[in-house]
Amino acid sequence: MVGKILIPTDFSKTSRHAFRYAVSLNGTLKARLFLLHVINDFADLTEYSLSLSFLPQIYSELEHTATLKLEEMVTDMVPSDMHCDTYILHGIPFYEIVSFALSEQMDLIVMGSHGHTGLKHVLFGHTAEKVVKKAHCPVLTVKDPDCGLSLP
Repeated sequence: MVGKILIPTDFSKTSRHAFRYAVSLNGTLKARLFLLHVINDFADLTEYSLSLSFLPQIYSELEHTATLKLEEMVTDMVPSDMHCDTYILHGIPFYEIVSFALSEQMDLIVMGSHGHTGLKHVLFGHTAEKVVKKAHCPVLTVKDPDCGLSLP
């Protein structure tokens, strides 16, 4: 039985498509939705000997913007009879997603996959792959329909 579904978002077109997919799927499952955004951890800036006094202001702005975007996604895409909680965490996205899913005993993770290959995959495409490999529960990756190959 699927009672809790986690949907991580980076606010990209692909992750919004995955959220719409999860909401549609939940029309049948009737689970509780958890929409999660992870603000990337800037801790590695210390290696550059930068003053980090500006970070609290940046984090505050990032949290404010993320909160607005999460609220907009829920308002625009979740029917009023469906329950969806929103969360913002700080850290390394794949790690925070997997940890949150485990601590909250999620039954399913639905997330977008950008479908990057080559260098783009090395630089940007790790999150979904790492979540699939490390999550305790099933992970459904959803590609944006515009990202696939077009066959004749």
